[in-house]
Amino acid sequence: MFSIFKKKKEWPFDQPKNCAVFTIKQIIEGTSPIQVVYHDREDDGWQFVSNIEYAMDDAKLVSLEEIIKIDPSVFEVAHIQPGYHAWRNKVGDKWTIAKTPPEDDE
Repeated sequence: MFSIFKKKKEWPFDQPKNCAVFTIKQIIEGTSPIQVVYHDREDDGWQFVSNIEYAMDDAKLVSLEEIIKIDPSVFEVAHIQPGYHAWRNKVGDKWTIAKTPPEDDE
């Protein structure tokens, strides 16, 4: 009855809901959970992956909003700054946040 008075939750990410983000098909298909989140330093992009081995053939682009529909708990890491990442062992665990080490040039 008083739903009109509920405060709408503010979007916490620094990118819009329709921003394309990197993930893998195993997350989209529901066979693996989101366990690692990267907020890229270079382009301010986001990556949502699992602690499994995956190939480039598994790579998918989806909207940030679609990731939230798959796992709303990633709202908990929406505040991480570019150049940082977060990880957890399983859904429900507390996220650990750390600075992402620079990639070695090959």
